[in-house]
Amino acid sequence: MNTLNFKKATSLRLDNDLYNYIEMLAKKENRSINNFIEKTLAEAIHFHELNEETIQAIEDAQKEKMSSKRFDNTHDLINDLMGD
Repeated sequence: MNTLNFKKATSLRLDNDLYNYIEMLAKKENRSINNFIEKTLAEAIHFHELNEETIQAIEDAQKEKMSSKRFDNTHDLINDLMGD
């Protein structure tokens, strides 16, 4: 998985009232204005939608989890491990 994330610097013009509103929301979330705009925009356009490979991996993991043994307490787990 490629984890490098290069950022492109850009400038944009915003209505002053809009900027002030964004600034207020960013402060509420303890984020920078830049981070707030980037996160909000990515969510709005579904930028981080999962690809087919990731969706399949999640489904496979969920199926495997469903078929795993479950124990109510450590005593039952130890008994199972010891073959009792």
